[in-house]
Amino acid sequence: MLEAYLSVLELTYFEVKCVFDGLQDQNVWKRPAPGLLSIGEIAGHVCYWQATRFSGEGGNPPDLSKCHVSSPLIDQRFSYYPGTIETQPSEQHLAMSAEHVLKEWLRVHEESLAYFKSLNVDLAGKMPGWGDWWTYGESLKYTIFHVGYHAGQIYSVRHLLGETTPDN
Repeated sequence: MLEAYLSVLELTYFEVKCVFDGLQDQNVWKRPAPGLLSIGEIAGHVCYWQATRFSGEGGNPPDLSKCHVSSPLIDQRFSYYPGTIETQPSEQHLAMSAEHVLKEWLRVHEESLAYFKSLNVDLAGKMPGWGDWWTYGESLKYTIFHVGYHAGQIYSVRHLLGETTPDN
């Protein structure tokens, strides 16, 4: 079952690569309208949760100092929409190009997943520090949905910013 989940997760990352194809650097951190997140903020959101779930130790909020993967995109401001929309990306974030954000997102994915695989967990086992219902299997299933959902959201942001995207 683990291999099936991992195969589908890799398919979602195929789409992540596609959604960045031709993305203009000037649009990475631009919010398309008040109340909507930028592509960089969405990428940070996915990185935050994948890293803390697969290479962190849980908690509410997760303790980033205990996360085994680090990145500028693993930032508390990206954890949930209300906190993100009330803040602005840092200067370090704003300096990240489309290519840099994509490479960083893929690196966070690969390192988080490598850490997760090294644990050799039972998919039915509960994830310590994540509450009663988060099992390793449920976390994998949710991550597949989460990455795919936000990849689609990025296509919409690109369209709102006037970009022509690859066929999606």
